Amino acid sequence: MQTIRSSHSLNGLWQFAFLGDVDPIGLDVCGIAFNPGKVLVPSAFDALPDLAGKRGVAAYATTFRVSPGSKSRLRFGAVSMWSAIYVDGCLLTEHHNGYAPFDLLVPVAEHEERELVVLVDNRYNFTRTPMHEEFFDFYQYGGILREIKLESLPATDFCIDYAHFLPTANYRLGEVEVRVGLIGNNLPAIGEIRLSFDGEVEQTFSDVPVDGNEMRFLAKVPNPRIWSLTNPAMHSAAIALQGTDAIAVRFGLRRIETHGAKLWLNEEELQIRGYNRHEWHPNFGPCTPLAQMYNDLVLMKAMGCNFVRGCHYPQDQQFLDLCDELGMLVWEENLGWGQKEKTFKHPDFEAHHERSLRNMVKWSANHPCVIVWGFMNEAETQHAFTRGFWERTIATLRSLDSSRLVTWASNHPLDDVNYDLVDFIALNIYPGWYGCAGESNPIGMIEPFWHKCIASIDGRGFTDKAIIISETGVEGLYGWRDPAQRFSLPRTFRPPISRRYVNWRQRFRDYPALRFGISAMPELTAVVMHWVAHVLLTTKVPSTSIVDPN
Repeated sequence: MQTIRSSHSLNGLWQFAFLGDVDPIGLDVCGIAFNPGKVLVPSAFDALPDLAGKRGVAAYATTFRVSPGSKSRLRFGAVSMWSAIYVDGCLLTEHHNGYAPFDLLVPVAEHEERELVVLVDNRYNFTRTPMHEEFFDFYQYGGILREIKLESLPATDFCIDYAHFLPTANYRLGEVEVRVGLIGNNLPAIGEIRLSFDGEVEQTFSDVPVDGNEMRFLAKVPNPRIWSLTNPAMHSAAIALQGTDAIAVRFGLRRIETHGAKLWLNEEELQIRGYNRHEWHPNFGPCTPLAQMYNDLVLMKAMGCNFVRGCHYPQDQQFLDLCDELGMLVWEENLGWGQKEKTFKHPDFEAHHERSLRNMVKWSANHPCVIVWGFMNEAETQHAFTRGFWERTIATLRSLDSSRLVTWASNHPLDDVNYDLVDFIALNIYPGWYGCAGESNPIGMIEPFWHKCIASIDGRGFTDKAIIISETGVEGLYGWRDPAQRFSLPRTFRPPISRRYVNWRQRFRDYPALRFGISAMPELTAVVMHWVAHVLLTTKVPSTSIVDPN
């Protein structure tokens, strides 16, 4: 097997300057006066003590080394909100979604040391960054938020961009559809691929057609192990192109599908229990430490959860790696929150959205934990103007990966016009919380409204689609309880509204699950709740309302 291409992280201390309220377009990056001190990458600059809450342009700079005359690629996990990437003073690209990954080729040079400057602007600018809008219900930070890697590339005209291993219906026999993306010039009409699974005997695939920039073929893992919630087995693959380039990836064999109004994982009915989770930390903003990610998942699993919705943007690859290893299912979605018709009419919005969507799939397709691709949380899907955008977006997702389910979270349960396009229906509904001022019994509004939503969906001919409550409830139990139970605020610190919420959870403990095609998700996980996981999950609730993992 060809030697695996090398890569290394550029994380660490970088030069930094906060430039404030300046126009970043056309800025002379060679003339930036950087601060004497340095900042850590990745980090959100507006989460740093001296810049907390500040909005404006910031500049980051570092150097990296590439052998003279050699090719290389930079891979950015996330840079928020708008960014411009310069190497040796030359602008290489602009990026317009602060949570989506992206990569770019570094121009070949005859000198070894290269200078990388990253301009970041975390100001809201609808003209330039229509994917970020100020009315979103979560704080949008600025900075280099996730890891940056430098990859060495071969000297050939073209090389591997990505390699995806997508399980087929014959996944139990180890069959996968392999998709190898190519970048570069003078792409061939056919190519040769060599594969080695888990260090086993190398397989050769000759005369594989190149369609556009992608090669597709079927392969079999010699000793297949199935990825499941209780046994999240992973496989590795080394893949070489024409004997000139090789990369290594990890993937899992599992199958997610719908049958009637139910979800199925590995041919067994799946009951989903889980949370929405924002990437957020009170000290580090969206740059959540790996240990905190792990703690979030351990706490969720301890409460009987098997599912997390990564709202409302593409997820950190470190988090998905943990979900792969721990057996936690994930809904990953593109950035979006409550967009109105004005946004869809923006001349660049759809192009920015599609670029981010493609990069999300490109980076995450090998994670078996990801079972759902999502997009556009709570948009105006009660209106016909959304139809074309929805059709094109779903067609793009299915063309990139037909092995996963596709949906979005709708807050228009009674009049959404796009339900026919999805694999299952996801509802964000808050009866008994919003719009109940003056009601003497807001808890009594919940069950009738759920029935009304289901009756409306059934009446429109969607009895064969599973329904998940993707958001509901906006209350928590006030106070701090640590998970080890070493410390607890007395119950008198909790307001009466908390007890009302606990009573609601108890009432829905035995809510019928059959119509949903998935679990009714009792008590804390009765629905996928929209809270920051690390805050909520470190709250120890009374034993009467702890989720029953059974």
